[in-house]
Amino acid sequence: MGVPPDPDLPGSEQMLQGPYRFAVAENQFYLLEDDDLDRVKNRTVSAAGNNGLVAGGVDHAVALAGISAGPAMISFDLAPDPLAADSSRPWEDVAAFDYTSTLGVTHLATAMGPDEESDDLEAYEVNLAFNGPGNYRMRLHAQGRTLHPDGVQEEDEPIAEHYLLQVWPTTS
Repeated sequence: MGVPPDPDLPGSEQMLQGPYRFAVAENQFYLLEDDDLDRVKNRTVSAAGNNGLVAGGVDHAVALAGISAGPAMISFDLAPDPLAADSSRPWEDVAAFDYTSTLGVTHLATAMGPDEESDDLEAYEVNLAFNGPGNYRMRLHAQGRTLHPDGVQEEDEPIAEHYLLQVWPTTS
């Protein structure tokens, strides 16, 4: 599951990866260039509140989950050119934002870190700044955030929250 396509093969321009199981904590998850959560934890949360889902900036972004803790699912759609919003499922929330990577390495992160027993650890290894340092446009799609608001997603229940993050480089 989630094996990245071979970049030397035809048709690998767009890279859909996942879905991956990952751990939400404190109603949030992040996209980070480094592991310094304290630096970004509360700074972007208020900006994400403006659209109710996500906000980004230089080397960081934060997404607001519905659950306070537990597993969720995420897929990544990485492409060299702009992507249309996904219509493959009935997404309840969709928000686009700008992201700048100074090092060219950005990964999914969570407040408590990966749950090594139940998470798909590959989710935390996908480089979302796949085109190197520079500017990116990202669009997060969300479904199921209202099913357990501020609750805990139990390990033995079907996972309610699903996310798709689309990413492409920009010139601005």
